Formats: sequence, C-alpha cells, structure tokens
Amino acid sequence: MPTPVPLVWVHGDYLDPRGPALAAHPESPAVFVFDDALLEFYKLTFKRLVFLYECLLEIPGVHIRKGEPVTELAAAVQEFGCSGIVTVASVAPQFGRQVVALKVQHRLIVEILPQPPLVTLDKGEDETLDLKRFSRYWGAIQRRAMDPRY
Repeated sequence: MPTPVPLVWVHGDYLDPRGPALAAHPESPAVFVFDDALLEFYKLTFKRLVFLYECLLEIPGVHIRKGEPVTELAAAVQEFGCSGIVTVASVAPQFGRQVVALKVQHRLIVEILPQPPLVTLDKGEDETLDLKRFSRYWGAIQRRAMDPRY
C-alpha cells in the first residue's frame, strides 16, 4: 500500500501553480474551496470570481469546491486518503481560525509553508519604498516582479 501524501490546500492568498506547497508535493491532490461565507461577506464581483477561477485553471489537477472550507478540506483528506494538509501561509484572520479548526476539531496535521516574497530588495532599499500607496510601491518593484531575471 502506498504511503499517504498530504492534501495541498490552495487558497486565495496564494494561487501560484509553482507555489511551495504544490512544488513540494507534486504527487498530492490539491483542493481550493470557494468559501460561501467569505464570498457573501466581501460581495466579490463576477469579474473577480472569474479571475480567481482562471488562476485556478492554471494549477494542474486542482479540485475546486464550494462551501465551508474546514468541512470541505476535512472531507477531501478522507476522500483522497491523505495524511494531513500542507498549505502556504496567509495573513488573513479566517486562515488562522480555519487552521485551528482543522487541527483541533478534525485532528489533522496541518503544515504551513512560508510564503516567498514577491521580490527581493537590496539592503536598505526597503526603507525607501513608499508603502502608503500601492501604485507607488508597484512602480518601484514592478520590473523585478515581472522580469524572471531578477
């Protein structure tokens, strides 16, 4: 019998098909859950939902679900016979609550990998960035973020 693999939890704060959890476990099933309560709370536009869906389509083999994330993830672990869950860190408050629920209520092992930085700045350069306005920040880092040579 093969050794169980972890379920890769893909969430809205890290949709990169080359992300650390997916890269570390390419043989694992991956799941994304459209969170009913969060969708209602944030009232995302159809355009934003399409964007999320298109990002998900770039992740080979990802299983897309809709519902309450903790319930859906715990069910997916059982369905796929996984050993636990691996994901990428998020600063979203609901992420922390969901991780606790997965660990406590469902007694699952949840491994959280660090989220790599969007860009690497030179020493002292981070002190000169204007973080009060996204457009100024993006103007300063855009070339590094979009150019694979950096």
